[in-house]
Amino acid sequence: MSTDHDRMFKELLHHFFDEFLLAFFPEIYEQLDLSAKKFLSEELFPDLIDGDKKRADVIAETKLKSAQDLILIIHLEAQNYYQVTFPERMFIYFCMIYLKFRKPVLPIAIFSYNENKNEPDEYVVAAPFLRVNHFRFLKVELHKMDWKKFMNSKNPVSAALMSRMHYSKKERVQVRLAFLRQLVRMNLDEARLGMINGFFETYLQLDENEEEQLMKEARELPAKERDAIIKWPNAYYDRGVKKGIEQGIERGIEQGIEQGKSDATREFVRKLLKERMSSAKISDLTGLSEEEIGKMAKEDE
Repeated sequence: MSTDHDRMFKELLHHFFDEFLLAFFPEIYEQLDLSAKKFLSEELFPDLIDGDKKRADVIAETKLKSAQDLILIIHLEAQNYYQVTFPERMFIYFCMIYLKFRKPVLPIAIFSYNENKNEPDEYVVAAPFLRVNHFRFLKVELHKMDWKKFMNSKNPVSAALMSRMHYSKKERVQVRLAFLRQLVRMNLDEARLGMINGFFETYLQLDENEEEQLMKEARELPAKERDAIIKWPNAYYDRGVKKGIEQGIERGIEQGIEQGKSDATREFVRKLLKERMSSAKISDLTGLSEEEIGKMAKEDE
């Protein structure tokens, strides 16, 4: 199944609009009054040449702290593949947005593909005897950014977007671990945590060996971070459950429960119970008594 990049980025930028500006354009963020911002319709004008309607990714209205009477329109556009005509498209969006709202427009492009391209940040309209227009926009080229610069941040957007930044194959586990450690430190509700974790895993999924390495390194962390990371839902535990059901005792399950009677083990047992594995089988796998397993089953009823 192909990834709906537009939807993924649009949801992330809508829910964490302020945090995006803070992470990548802190000077601009400090000058904005975002307390009363509102999102505007992304559907613009019909394109008479292409025969369809143009739809931008995110358009928001805000104000400057120094000039409350000045309305500023911010346009965020995420681009997940190289396109020669992209600067022209940004210019067309700019024209449509300005014509629709008649307010100053700040355009920002976010490039998220993995090719090393030198993306332009301008589009020039020229006639034989005159440069008619020189349009410019701000840009974020994620693949050219070093993920290590963001690994200690508590910003949910930069944490999620580390999955699209520059890292080597050998660093994949470290990137994922740094991301999970950030989740532990963030004061976010479960829905938002799930959103940014889902975004991250869409673009950086570890294989079985990498997941085992991740769990090994996580157990070396301070207790609070270790316990939270081990309990965090991920493919490591899901694979362990599947193997436990299909093949009985497997390494994925053993590593998933090796903390004995810890919270992580109990969470893992509950997953096995939901898959309707017998108490006797779970007891054989975990070392917990059938009585303890029965108590857990009753707690979840």
